Amino acid sequence: MNTIHHKTALRVGVALCILVILVILLRLLFTSAFFVKEDRINILFYSSEPIYYSLERGGEVHYVTTFNADSRTEVPGGYGVYRMGALGKLITLEKNPAILKRTFSRITGSMIDYYFFPKSEAIYYGSKENILLPSFRSIFLNESNGNIFDRLYIYLQFFGKHISEFEEIHINKIKTGDTVLLSDSTFARQYLGYFYHKSLRKENKTVQILYSNSYNSAKNFSRIIDGEGIRVVDIDVMEKANIKNQNSQCVVKENTQKGFSLTADEISHFFKCILVTGKGRVSDIVIEMGSAEKEWE
Repeated sequence: MNTIHHKTALRVGVALCILVILVILLRLLFTSAFFVKEDRINILFYSSEPIYYSLERGGEVHYVTTFNADSRTEVPGGYGVYRMGALGKLITLEKNPAILKRTFSRITGSMIDYYFFPKSEAIYYGSKENILLPSFRSIFLNESNGNIFDRLYIYLQFFGKHISEFEEIHINKIKTGDTVLLSDSTFARQYLGYFYHKSLRKENKTVQILYSNSYNSAKNFSRIIDGEGIRVVDIDVMEKANIKNQNSQCVVKENTQKGFSLTADEISHFFKCILVTGKGRVSDIVIEMGSAEKEWE
């Protein structure tokens, strides 16, 4: 009798484990790139020769740009100017891979959805920039912020494509002595509109950005939001009376009674802000940066 009860309990336990696994997998699937409603998907592959891709979902307008290890750029978060080839070491030391997302989003003026990077702590050197499509290994075996279904979706997006289907865009470089600095401000002006999301542009929402101390952080926010096709109409300092805690989480406010817009949802998701209802004086959406200032300065 005890043996029968033991076998029954074992079967129930196995069934529950399988059920939990299925629920987890379904949750990963339905929150993956397969079900995200975006016009473009922006992907970074960090390595000795970082490559950025911007793919149009269901379309034929795709972009690619390359970086080399020796060029330098400003890294948000108060890190100053860094060599591209040393970013991998930096994210390992800081235990914060999202630094890659913030750095390359600021450079390109777009919201990077997924990023991939090797497990190695190697520091890269060199000025080579080769345009190649990502390999199976770089998608499935590298570290990433994407789950297994995101990886599968991305693999399918590149499967069967040829590099000639991508329009190459260039980032100018400023050479000062032995230092090569990316001219990302020029890049932002030159390619403004390339990474627009049609659905966000169509909503035509306006945004106000409020900061406490760091205008540079607000400017980085603005650069990325503008690059996505969302109009930033004002950047201002928060009134002291409204600053409860500079370390509080970033907040996105929208004046709505019918559910949040795709624009507000995208901004809150990318910058990891709380989404709440609230009325702005000069815009449809208000961003109160809070602790995000430190991450993006």
